[in-house]
Amino acid sequence: MSSEWPLVTIEDVCELIVDCVNKTAPVSLKATPYRMIRTTNVRNGRIDLSDCRCVEQETYEKWTRRAKLQFGDVILTREAPIGEVGFVKEHEGVFLGQRLMQYRADPKRLDSRFLLYSFLSPGLQHQFRSNEGSGSVVSHIRVGDCFKFKLRLPPLLIQKEIATFLGALDDRIALLRETNATLEAIAQALF
Repeated sequence: MSSEWPLVTIEDVCELIVDCVNKTAPVSLKATPYRMIRTTNVRNGRIDLSDCRCVEQETYEKWTRRAKLQFGDVILTREAPIGEVGFVKEHEGVFLGQRLMQYRADPKRLDSRFLLYSFLSPGLQHQFRSNEGSGSVVSHIRVGDCFKFKLRLPPLLIQKEIATFLGALDDRIALLRETNATLEAIAQALF
């Protein structure tokens, strides 16, 4: 059935695709409400904001002048490592550090969580790796290639059903991992 769905280019179904500012933001020595996502914060469909670096408001405004993050945006790492993906849940005062791409699905054509799971799929992961830039010490995906990825696009209702099902599985897996960590801590304490 999925082979019957049209193959579309990512730029045709996103209302926004933005590359990060390609230099390091000056970091604040004190905690502020403005946090920078780095490639190390993006893993397995999630964004961990627990160890973000803080910046001053002026830096935040400068680094977000092209676009600010919104709930549902999908983040892709272009380098170090290639192809890690995260879903933006918390966006206030958060911005992209280096080597990251921001994707905002066009809600009339593409469900943002379906985009996340598409990016996590073997097909898109293969595309990310096959578009690695060469001639550099560090492998990376060129910014121009980040607009050209292709995905199968089912009707919006089916996208939402797929995303809901996969989201429930993800939530269950996260809960089992937390339970396992708790049980391991209890076992360590007993022995």
